[in-house]
Amino acid sequence: MGKGWAKGLTAATDPRVARAAAAHRGQQYERRTPFEQCRWQRASRTTLPLEWSDSMAYIVGLTATDGCLVSGRRAINFKSRDRDLVETYLRVLGRTNAIRAEPTRAGGVVFSTQFHDSTLYEWFRSVGLTPRKSLTLGGFDVPEAQLFPLIRGLLDGDGSIINAVYRADTGRRNDYY
Repeated sequence: MGKGWAKGLTAATDPRVARAAAAHRGQQYERRTPFEQCRWQRASRTTLPLEWSDSMAYIVGLTATDGCLVSGRRAINFKSRDRDLVETYLRVLGRTNAIRAEPTRAGGVVFSTQFHDSTLYEWFRSVGLTPRKSLTLGGFDVPEAQLFPLIRGLLDGDGSIINAVYRADTGRRNDYY
């Protein structure tokens, strides 16, 4: 190696590094070996088309509640106490990734899966999901035909509908319902 490629060089200290970085900016990785020929253990990819459909709306709802877009890694994580829900999530996406059982602090078990899929990650971002979604989640611009599957995913992930009247703060206000 020449003396210009010493340890610790960055784009700020060597113009060759800056040129190389600029040449790759904005490019999308394309696989040279077809995915089917890769021999990774449990390798899989998303087969669900990246467009609004009933199945994709359901996946968006589940990801919005129990899922996570991992910042900086373009990984998607999904956790639930219900193993069947994690299996359904992977099956709808067409993936065969492993499901891990992790202990919780309260002594229970949570099931999770995590995988890298840049195109699915970017599609999720384009429809309104974001990393650290609990701080930034807003509304979804979902087509009306897929509204109910989205709601089903949201409810299966975290929600429930309770139709009841509660008396709150009865110690200070007895007229508040």
